[in-house]
This record gives sequence, structure tokens and C-alpha cells, in this order.
Amino acid sequence: MRSKLISVTLPFMCLLGIGLFVNNNLSAKETLEDGIIGLTKAEVNEKFGKPTYLYCEEEPFRRYAMVTPEEESILRAQFLYDVSVHDFYYLKRNGSNCEFRFYYGEDTIDGQKVWRVKEYFIKFLDGPVSLGKVVDLVPEFKPAYGKAKVYQERLINLNNIRLTFVTPEINELSKHIGSRFVDLDKDIKDWSLSYDVILCDNEPEKVSANSMVKEVIVSVDGEYRIGKTAHAFGTKLIANPLQ
Repeated sequence: MRSKLISVTLPFMCLLGIGLFVNNNLSAKETLEDGIIGLTKAEVNEKFGKPTYLYCEEEPFRRYAMVTPEEESILRAQFLYDVSVHDFYYLKRNGSNCEFRFYYGEDTIDGQKVWRVKEYFIKFLDGPVSLGKVVDLVPEFKPAYGKAKVYQERLINLNNIRLTFVTPEINELSKHIGSRFVDLDKDIKDWSLSYDVILCDNEPEKVSANSMVKEVIVSVDGEYRIGKTAHAFGTKLIANPLQ
């Protein structure tokens, strides 16, 4: 009886171990719908190759530094503690030059400290792109075409309109990224993938798919957090101009 129990238990434990191993791999590569938010720094480098530049800053002194990847050790030696080193890439998308800036936050995955994408910025180096054609250069922007809510506001002291596309899917990863890296307010429960679209100077208030875009910022946001600052920015809910 004892030997029979052992013979059943061992295969079960092996299967359990395999299952745990697979789950750990999946959790480590978990991302939001854009395919990038939530990736680790190592996974970004695997996906896009060696970055063009590395960037970091030290607070509260607000010292900034940007170097080539070969100078990373020199960069780290300039700071007093283990700073976040972010990645800059110059990428060609559909024949156009784009700058991608990935910003990381310290997180823990499977008990290990990692640097994880909390937001990234995309600039169009060959000139502005119409809102309706952003997805041609940035396929990561595709979720904005779904049932995203769109908030319009004007940046303070600047002549630029910001559109925030907030996608509807809320999950554990989006809530984790938001509460850890964006806003510590525990009352915020509706974190989801979002896109801040910065329009060019002097674009008209009436936004359309033809409005010209100079930059896109991908992160997480939510209606509750947007409401906290709506009075300062004059934020208003508008129809999705991509639908």
C-alpha cells in the first residue's frame, strides 16, 4: 500500500512542479493589451535589441545623465544609490523614424527584484502624424480604437491639447502598475491601459482623426484619477474621434 501511494504521489508532484514552473514564466512576461507595459527591462531589450542610449536621474537633486550602453558602469558610478536606468531607442516604423523612451520602476517578480515598464513615450521624429494614422507607426496604439473613453484637456501654460484614451479592461496587472508607480491613492480601483496623445501647437479644440499628433505616452490611468485633477485642467469627456 505504501509503495502504491509513493508511485501515485511522485508523478503528481512532478506535474505540480511543471505547472508551477510554467505559471512563473507566464507571470514574468505578462503585459497589458499594448504588449509592452509590464515587460521587464530584459524583455524590452530582447524585443527591441540594444538601446541607443541609457538615461537616468537622481532625486531629490534632479541630476540627469544620458550615455551609450557601453558607458553604463560609468553612469551608475555617478549616483549615490541604485538608480533606475531607462532605455531610449531610435526605431524605424513603417518607414518613419520614431523615438521610444521606456521608463522602468522597481518591482518584484517570482521573488526577484526587476525593473518593469511603467510607461513609455513615443515621438515622431519626421514630423507630426494625424491621429487616424498613429496606429500605422505605433501598432501598440490599436486598443485606443476600441471602447476607450476619451478625455480632452489643455496643458497648463502650453498651447497643446492632451487627449487621454482610457481603455475599459481592468485587471490585476493594470491595478498593480497604477497603484505602485502612478498614484498611491488606495481609492483608485479602475486602473487600465491608457494613452496620452499630445496634439501639435494651435490644433483646434474640435478634435478629429485629422488632428495632428506630436507625441504619445502609454501608461495606465483611470476615470477616478482623472477626476481628481479635472478642475485644474478643464478636463471634459468627448466622443472617441477614432470611432
